[in-house]
Amino acid sequence: MRLLTALLFLLPISTFAAVSLESTPYKVVATPQEDGSIAEEWKEADKIAPSDKVGYRITYVNTGEEPVSGVTINNPVPESTVYIVNSANGTGATISYSVDGSQFAGMSELKVLEDGEVRPAGAKDIKNIRWVLDEPLAPSATGNVEFQVRVK
Repeated sequence: MRLLTALLFLLPISTFAAVSLESTPYKVVATPQEDGSIAEEWKEADKIAPSDKVGYRITYVNTGEEPVSGVTINNPVPESTVYIVNSANGTGATISYSVDGSQFAGMSELKVLEDGEVRPAGAKDIKNIRWVLDEPLAPSATGNVEFQVRVK
């Protein structure tokens, strides 16, 4: 299990030089509420096991002295996990997905070739998630994007 945990923490991320990134994994735990509902809490990911939900929060900050336009955060879905559909979010960002790591589109637009047939892409096919910030990022401005996966 130690190897899988190490793989989950090694996420290469790309963006512009004046923007620094920090990716933090969390174990997503269903917690009963007083009203009987269930809420998801993101807790420190000390141990991860098969079938666990893991959330990744990527915090970004403009460390430069000028606004940065077109900030793009491209994050692979970790090996031995499956992306949880509709879990990617980021205020003020356009989100797209890739099944091959190079071409990105909305989830409903992605197709895969399987056994000679083209079919719509599903959660298990998503290999990368990309966020493009809609507005320039001002100096010292910060924010975050996130997504969830299930460990195989």
